[in-house]
Amino acid sequence: SLPPSFATSARLVLASIALSPFLPKLSPNLTRTALLCGCFTATGYISQSLSLLTTPPSTVAFLGAATVIVCPALEAAVNKKDMSIGEAPQVW
Repeated sequence: SLPPSFATSARLVLASIALSPFLPKLSPNLTRTALLCGCFTATGYISQSLSLLTTPPSTVAFLGAATVIVCPALEAAVNKKDMSIGEAPQVW
């Protein structure tokens, strides 16, 4: 069995290799935002893998799935955006 750190690292390295041809086409004003988003995504994957070492998989799966509800709710509460299925169908 592979350690979680290796599996996560391999997944992120493969994704970086697959998406690297698109970097020159990225708008310069999006570069910093894209890197920040990638860092947050990597942090999420790494923390989820590490939490599987000490937490039951069912709990980790529940918390991961809860973000599907929590993130749009926070968007609606903080930014006062209408997140209904009619206004933001890509969210649901």
